[in-house]
Amino acid sequence: MGILSNAISIVLGANFGDRLKSRIPVQNITILGISVMLISLVGMLENVFTVSEHNIKSSDLIIVVLALLAGSLIGEALKIDKIFISTRKQETRENAFYIGTMFFAVGGLQITGPLMLSLNNDGSQLFIKSLIDFPFAFALGAAYGKKVAFSAFPVAIMQFGIYATAFLLEKYLVNGIVEQICAIGYIILFFTGFNLVCDKKYKINTTNMLPAIIVVIIFNCVVRIWR
Repeated sequence: MGILSNAISIVLGANFGDRLKSRIPVQNITILGISVMLISLVGMLENVFTVSEHNIKSSDLIIVVLALLAGSLIGEALKIDKIFISTRKQETRENAFYIGTMFFAVGGLQITGPLMLSLNNDGSQLFIKSLIDFPFAFALGAAYGKKVAFSAFPVAIMQFGIYATAFLLEKYLVNGIVEQICAIGYIILFFTGFNLVCDKKYKINTTNMLPAIIVVIIFNCVVRIWR
């Protein structure tokens, strides 16, 4: 139910934004990008660092950084960005589906929501994500058009994939792996917001960072088997 509610919130938000864009003119999405960067920065810090006896500590930072580097190198080698979008499509409105997918399918709640649903039968985080995604879908729909709504399909498919994977690999999900995955998700989301703010002046290829999530999962599974 939580996965379905998230998909519906994206579809409704994008369509309402597209229909009401004439009444709410959107010149750019700089504020939206800044909001994304702030949200993702806080989320990353929460998942990587802990406060103990007034000291900031982190046991996962090295793992997250190495997984991000390795995953990015894999993504660049495989040219994953070419799978998501043709290099010939340069107009922003033609990329509405891609932008929506990258925005809604990357982030902490996108990962922890299905994980909590699978491991604890708790769909609360997915419902929270639905409430958060609706206004952003509205803004993106107003800026890029109703094609943003189609991003609900890969978002739902990815969530179901995470749900099924967590169910099958439950015994291998050691302590800390969820936080590491979320941290990587928030880092990718941060640079997605950066791209929105810069508006093509500077471009960070966040698509090729996605394998980092798989890398950190494999690393933790190997550690669990080795032990």
